[in-house]
Amino acid sequence: MGIGIVLIFYFIGLSVAAAASSAVLVIATRWYLRKALGGRRRMMVLAGVFPFLCVAYAGAWFIGYAAINDIVFHHDPMLGDSWYTNIGDGYAISMIDVTDQGTVHPTSGPDNGLDNPQGIPGVRRLQVSGDYLLGSQDKDWFANLGNESSNETGFFAINTRTHAVQKFASEPELAAYAKQSGVTLALRPIVDVYQSYRMNWFEPVAGAVLILPPACIFAWLCSRIVLLKRENLATAEAAV
Repeated sequence: MGIGIVLIFYFIGLSVAAAASSAVLVIATRWYLRKALGGRRRMMVLAGVFPFLCVAYAGAWFIGYAAINDIVFHHDPMLGDSWYTNIGDGYAISMIDVTDQGTVHPTSGPDNGLDNPQGIPGVRRLQVSGDYLLGSQDKDWFANLGNESSNETGFFAINTRTHAVQKFASEPELAAYAKQSGVTLALRPIVDVYQSYRMNWFEPVAGAVLILPPACIFAWLCSRIVLLKRENLATAEAAV
């Protein structure tokens, strides 16, 4: 499912949740301030608008989040049907529709090298070790796309300094080559390698930026409602 469709579903879902939350907050505010006449309407309006402002803020946040991930880190925004991340030394992982196989490619060229002819499609398992990328490949990857296949019909080693690619017929051959280079072969599913490089310090920072401002505004709104009730009660007692 493309990212545009996913965003539409998110927008609809969040809008429905905002409408429900708005109704609950308005009713709760009206009940809590039932004896406080002055300023009650204004607080009800603020309480009703707050959830929709949160939806707008989340939308603006996502645009910034996605832009920073793509431009600065070359990471996907974790929505939609494509996943990609740089893995260092001028190479990247890209996966489309499925996560059991993907493409390992240099980052040179348009779209961070996604269509670079030196890329290797159908990669099922991968290992990043120093100047080498070691992996297994399903040469029939397109026919097996979406079949949850674990087919491996070839193995490869990429020297990230020279971009030289060597192919092997079996995993023992690749292991022997890796051993000559001082590397112990330990291939992992490509999605595991992707996750290792996709997540970084920016994720918790972005999460805090998403959550903290609305939480602070909500706390301020609650404090103003409580203060308004106290002020009205104090005014009523003074009048007596």
